[in-house]
Amino acid sequence: MPVTLRIIGIALLMVFTVPVRGYDVLVSVTGNLIGNTCIVAADSQEQTVPLCTIGLKQFSKAGAVSNIKTPFTLTLEECGPTFAGVKIRFSGTPDDDNPQLVKIAEGGATGVAVQILDKDSVLIPLDTQTTAYGAAGDKSVKMTFYARLAATGAPVSAGDVSAVATWTTEYQ
Repeated sequence: MPVTLRIIGIALLMVFTVPVRGYDVLVSVTGNLIGNTCIVAADSQEQTVPLCTIGLKQFSKAGAVSNIKTPFTLTLEECGPTFAGVKIRFSGTPDDDNPQLVKIAEGGATGVAVQILDKDSVLIPLDTQTTAYGAAGDKSVKMTFYARLAATGAPVSAGDVSAVATWTTEYQ
């Protein structure tokens, strides 16, 4: 009896299957391997940027920024012979009120977020590419940025400040 059920089951599967059609498809993959990449220096792979202790008085309204901005440096080394520059993009969890800024972790201060600034103290919005750093033929590139707090909404409340941003490179 079990043999008969198997045969009937196989026959039913054959009745309800859709015919399969084959096509000739060619996938052509092309590219160019270049040697302009660099190695991230060990001290740039993971950094902690201390923002110090900042008073609430500095954040009287949305858009107000702390008077303390902390510099940090990202370094690329051993750049290839065709290196012509690099652009940086910072990503992270965007603040709910101002998506250009990095959101502070839950359970900490509220009404503020972290700004990332370029070497000229100009805001670098999250997920936006910077101008190019470095020049053709450079063997290494040191890039200075700043982090500071900015009020995103009222009220601002005291608490710990912790935020994480990731940086990626795009070579010229």
